[in-house]
Amino acid sequence: MRKIPPIHLILAFDAVARVRSFNKAADELSISHSTVSYRIRELEKSLGISLFDRTTRSVALTAGGVHLYDQMRGSLDTLEAAFASFTGQRDVVRISALPSFARFRMIPELPEFHRTHPVVSIEISPTTRRVDIDEGEADIAIRYSKSTPLAFHCEPLLDDEWFPVTAPQYLAQMGNLGLEALFKEAHLLSHSRQPWDSWLKKAGIPVSPAKRSLSFSDTGFLLDAALNLQGIALGRRSLAKRLLRDGSLVRVSDIAVPSDQRYFLLASERAMISRHGRTVIEWIRSLVHDG
Repeated sequence: MRKIPPIHLILAFDAVARVRSFNKAADELSISHSTVSYRIRELEKSLGISLFDRTTRSVALTAGGVHLYDQMRGSLDTLEAAFASFTGQRDVVRISALPSFARFRMIPELPEFHRTHPVVSIEISPTTRRVDIDEGEADIAIRYSKSTPLAFHCEPLLDDEWFPVTAPQYLAQMGNLGLEALFKEAHLLSHSRQPWDSWLKKAGIPVSPAKRSLSFSDTGFLLDAALNLQGIALGRRSLAKRLLRDGSLVRVSDIAVPSDQRYFLLASERAMISRHGRTVIEWIRSLVHDG
């Protein structure tokens, strides 16, 4: 016989640990607040430890509670996936993401996410328009902004910088030129919101970008042009990272200019308190943990 506490006690603990509230856990489980409290007390009694520090305004996991939750949540996900294979039910988390971020940072990592989280479906809507997640238009949004967007939950996700990149074949075509000579001969590819002027000034290169410049309103198209040997792009680190790592693009100079915008992660209340919403949020954070 397995020495496992009753499943209704485990599910009550899981709900309170996720949403940090007995009332919200009760709503999620469709039971009363007093029943949730009773189940937590029963679980604490059976384990011989306190799982939560309770005050009138907040609920926080104790050290023992954190350890237990870390140990069991992966098993709960596995159980959920096992039963979902029979019921056909999957939880869908809707993400509104900038097209370039979705393409270069999210989509390449989706196969591994689905392998490790088979019960969670992600629906990505690529768009640059404003999305009101508090009104249910999406569960999570990724935006690039100078100011902090308004949402139930908003956190800075990633700072950025601009520097020149190009395909190694394009450099080979240009020959063995010094940096200044290269920029006098090359076609310059820029984003409409980030012209070359500030980078050229910082690099001390007296070249007018207007002579040979193509401008794009989407960073994905900008990097595509560089990949297709059309010139040197002023690319963003956040989006060029994978292409630099696999050698599709190379940095032309170590000089960079910081972006006056940054990525933000926005989440609805539903996403913050649901198991799968928080799983997806943690996954997005992991995509940018090393820049």
